[in-house]
Amino acid sequence: MSDFVYGNQNKQVGDHNNMTVTQSGGPSRAEVEAAVAELRSFVAELTRNGLVAADGSVTDPGAVVAAVNAQPGRFQALARAVAGGAKDAVLSAVQGGVAALVAALVRPM
Repeated sequence: MSDFVYGNQNKQVGDHNNMTVTQSGGPSRAEVEAAVAELRSFVAELTRNGLVAADGSVTDPGAVVAAVNAQPGRFQALARAVAGGAKDAVLSAVQGGVAALVAALVRPM
């Protein structure tokens, strides 16, 4: 007897095999909104500190990297959203080069 899970192209052969497939649809809307809020708050702070221009461009990339690395616990929702595959959704809501830089720097929790 063969069992097929067509979405993942997994094949299981035999009578006494067990398979568990757990797939999530990615982050929920609320999780993406929390990630967007975190990122917007951080970009606003960077803008106030002169590290980001009004158009969202980075004026001092090294200082932005240092600011992200200095606050790893600050980006929990953003890290979960990026790890869950919602990076594009977050970046579509927060425009500017700094948003892409910060999203690339966060580490999954």
